[in-house]
Amino acid sequence: MEILFKIFNEYGWWGILGIVLCIGLFWMSKYISKKLTTNVTTGLEKVGMTLTDQIAKQNEQLTVTIAKSQEKLIDYLINNEDKKQKNHNNMLNDRMVLSEDINQTLKDIMNIHHSQRAFVLEFHNSYQNLSGIPFAKYSCNFEWFDKGLTSLCNVCSGVAFSTIARVVSDLNKSPNKQVVYTDINKLEEDCPSLMSFIKKDNPEALIYTGMYDRNNMLIGLLVLEYQDEINPKKVNLHQLHVQAAELTSILNIRYKYNNQK
Repeated sequence: MEILFKIFNEYGWWGILGIVLCIGLFWMSKYISKKLTTNVTTGLEKVGMTLTDQIAKQNEQLTVTIAKSQEKLIDYLINNEDKKQKNHNNMLNDRMVLSEDINQTLKDIMNIHHSQRAFVLEFHNSYQNLSGIPFAKYSCNFEWFDKGLTSLCNVCSGVAFSTIARVVSDLNKSPNKQVVYTDINKLEEDCPSLMSFIKKDNPEALIYTGMYDRNNMLIGLLVLEYQDEINPKKVNLHQLHVQAAELTSILNIRYKYNNQK
């Protein structure tokens, strides 16, 4: 109260009025601040609720979209897998038919030329470098033979090319790209590794005919095996060339299917 009397004595009623105005402004500013805080809080809560609703709706839409996409993806994968399986089955059937064609051709060749075995030696692992390079190899994947003989396919797989290099060399020197071995003992001396699996059935003679692709590259050998001496009148060497070319064309188709696995 002493302060009020001093202000009154100093400024009169204007001083008292100023104090009242200051107190009023203070309470008014406090009221306004509280109102603003309340309004801002309420506004933020409304904005937050609105954003939450929007996010919830977007999440719901996104969930539905993802679910539909997953259904489409699953349907696509199932259909694609079915197509792949059908293609695989069709290709497998085609390869089986081709193998049957090759075996039937070998059977016909054996019967026509009165041999006891007809088989194919296929070069692989860079057949363009057929000069005794260690990584060049060959295999016997197809054969037809008389009862009582043993299968070469079981023992002639991935054999080093060097074991047959002498035969290929003789073949290249031959004017008709064929070589006939009637002296097996001599061949065994020159190619002991080759004869190690061929001589299990003690053949008396062998005929090798070259198989060439469209670029005239040697890709394999058609071989006839005789348990007795060869009867020249029963062997048509020119016809063997034609039959070797026929086998080559079938093998080329087979490779095309194999590359589509």
